[in-house]
Amino acid sequence: MAKKIYTDTELQELRTGGIIKQKQKDYFILRTRIPGGYLKADILKKYSVIAKKYGRDYIHVSTRQGIEIPWIHINNIPKLLKDLKKSGVLRGACGPRSRNLIACPGSSVCRFGFVDTEQLAQKLDRVAFGKDVPKKFKVAISGCLNSCAKAQENDLGFLAQGEPEVDLGKCIGCTLCAKVCEKVCGRGKREPAIVMDKDKRPVYRKENCFFEGDCIRVCPVNAWKLKKTGFAVYVGGKVGRFPKFGIKIADFVDEKQIPKIIKNTIRCYNRIAEIGERFGEALERQDLETIKKEIL
Repeated sequence: MAKKIYTDTELQELRTGGIIKQKQKDYFILRTRIPGGYLKADILKKYSVIAKKYGRDYIHVSTRQGIEIPWIHINNIPKLLKDLKKSGVLRGACGPRSRNLIACPGSSVCRFGFVDTEQLAQKLDRVAFGKDVPKKFKVAISGCLNSCAKAQENDLGFLAQGEPEVDLGKCIGCTLCAKVCEKVCGRGKREPAIVMDKDKRPVYRKENCFFEGDCIRVCPVNAWKLKKTGFAVYVGGKVGRFPKFGIKIADFVDEKQIPKIIKNTIRCYNRIAEIGERFGEALERQDLETIKKEIL
């Protein structure tokens, strides 16, 4: 069979859609995406079929909750593309565009999660994925302070927060909330957000709180409850050769605001950055207060 020939433009289109040249001649890698890392078992079976049929029965799980299948011969790409349309497997992206949105399991299964981050990621996929940008753009959603999805290490990160409140009528003065708070705040180099008064009743000092919710989980009589939830917003984070920690620009942003914030941030990135420059690098030349107003 004669080798399939692609023009440079066609190769670029393939790359845009997650089909990337492998270092071995005439072979390509299929990059797929799994928004929020949530994948049904029947779709997982289809990955197996594709890998066996086109990729030497080999699968690589990427760090951005995607699956990559290498060893796809150039002649098999047209058939592969047809099979992908039928399979429900979502193609990823490469080059100067936004990547797969990642998330932790969230409140659906995790005892620390404040929000259902997996389902939120599914809703946000169309807003966040595949947008043209100067280099690449990554979004992550974490369901609590543990930040398993590394919200602070992405171009745009959302970290769920939970503000507690106490019903003193239920409190039995066990001091467990104050003890766990002292431990958390001590690790964060802050004075405790919860202290006990002379009558062994908790006093909450919001300005010291990390909003992680340990006081709620440790209370044996459910005296501590969630008052509200929201998201801290981080911008400009990245890893790679020259890592940067994201800058927090807001606390307790409502979930309904997230689509707008994603759109605004991508628009801002395209406005301020040079070609080949990451968002965090471009932010170094900007006035942060002006950027906050533009994004939020």
